[in-house]
Amino acid sequence: MLDLFDRLIAAKIPFKENLSGKELSAYRGGGAVKIVAYPESVSALKALTALATEFGVPYMPFGLGSNLLISDNGYDGIFISSIGFRNLSVRGNRLVLGSGVSLKRAMECAAENDVSGLEELSGIPASIGGMAKANAGSFGKEMADIISEVTVFDCQTGNVSVIKRRDIDYGYRTSGDTFRGKIILEAVIDGEHSDKVRKVSEHFLNERRKTQPSFPSLGSVFKRTNLGVGMGYYIDKAGLKGTRVGGAEISEKHAGFIVNRGGGTAADYIKLKRLAHDVVYRKFGISAEDEIEIIGKYD
Repeated sequence: MLDLFDRLIAAKIPFKENLSGKELSAYRGGGAVKIVAYPESVSALKALTALATEFGVPYMPFGLGSNLLISDNGYDGIFISSIGFRNLSVRGNRLVLGSGVSLKRAMECAAENDVSGLEELSGIPASIGGMAKANAGSFGKEMADIISEVTVFDCQTGNVSVIKRRDIDYGYRTSGDTFRGKIILEAVIDGEHSDKVRKVSEHFLNERRKTQPSFPSLGSVFKRTNLGVGMGYYIDKAGLKGTRVGGAEISEKHAGFIVNRGGGTAADYIKLKRLAHDVVYRKFGISAEDEIEIIGKYD
């Protein structure tokens, strides 16, 4: 790995070694990632992915870690941070947002320029790239409703291209395989003119605060069930609110969340997730798919 470190330094690609899940994941727990790299240009991305391929090291794009659980055993690869891609501009009622722009910053820009469209998503602690890939949503609004195009870097060819909304395989909390093998660089949001963006955004932000826990979490653990009902409803009905494993807890405020009450490990989270799923399945015959992303190996 020392040779790879030397090559990254020679390529002038900023990186850090062995950052833990406490620093990287919104859950504030989990193991260490071998390398977190911070490319700031397409040429740096080309050099980084070429080096990773040459050394046989796995890699993946990384935003703010808002729905990412890292195994306590860590990840022996490279996280490619989007923080270097934070370009932000306004073209009429369109927002052009780099993948590393946080939703909070995007909302500030939208309010300053009276561009409506993102308000229902206010408070999601994520970056634009991650939201575009996961089709993040809230209060009936999804990224698929407002994205017009996404610019991507193809990790295999090194080419940059634009994918129009009609060609993105969006579904509930998914973009299918559209971005497989690609890194999102930028997304364009189609909005509308409104002088009430800040007021409406604050309304949805306050609604979120009323219902969602303040302890570190990864947001909703599971996707909605096939019946269109959130798994939190069934977890609550099963009497699991407040159940703890180690430092992890099924939130007493919203049963669809697993929170870190202090010292929670990734293993604690996984045990609670499995417990919730299994109990709900036994009691109600309901099964659901994970909404979080799990990285690394688990015992």
